Amino acid sequence: MGQPVSSDPISRLSSDVESALAAAIEVAGMDPLGLRPVEPGTGGRGYVVAFDGPAFLCLNTDLKPEQSAARADELARAVLLVESAEVLLDPVALRALAPTAEALAPWEADLTMALDALSRAGEAALHLAEWREDHLRAVASLVALDDAIGRQNRARGAYATFVGATEVLVARQDSLDPTMVQALIAVESAAAAAGLADSLGGVLAASMGSIEEGAAEMMAAHLTPLR
Repeated sequence: MGQPVSSDPISRLSSDVESALAAAIEVAGMDPLGLRPVEPGTGGRGYVVAFDGPAFLCLNTDLKPEQSAARADELARAVLLVESAEVLLDPVALRALAPTAEALAPWEADLTMALDALSRAGEAALHLAEWREDHLRAVASLVALDDAIGRQNRARGAYATFVGATEVLVARQDSLDPTMVQALIAVESAAAAAGLADSLGGVLAASMGSIEEGAAEMMAAHLTPLR
């Protein structure tokens, strides 16, 4: 009888990656620099493997070298897109937004709506940080990336509400308590560091040209024939 399959998603993923690594080494005859499971949304899971050279290998769901150039390109684009998003999502910066509301607590009576919006923005940013830190993010999944974009949109929307609610203070900032001004500046800096100034989806869309170029370079360096 075979070994029982673990019900733990992390354990299953670890086992799948080990099998894919073994398959990649058998095909390439050398150890890879890295391997990424990829779920582009169609066709099931594949694997993109990087080797020194640089050289690349795409494996299909059966852990065989991918023969379809279109499918290999789809896998490469997906992994590059997800990795681009991961660079933009700093969990430390995302987690740093929520605490900035504490410094504005003394003026809660004047900032009720603003603080409510900032609280929602901080909570959404925490949810995005949790997404980024989830061990299952080892899989470059476009479905999961859509989830991240949705979480970031919620954080940005709530922060935009905060900005709108505090705009009235800008006109009279010279008369405000300097401590309050510094607290508001700290919120703005934290939001910028968390990436809430720009839409994650928009930034990724603008980078598609470079992602397509990167995928083409990977296909040109593929270790096995593609057709």
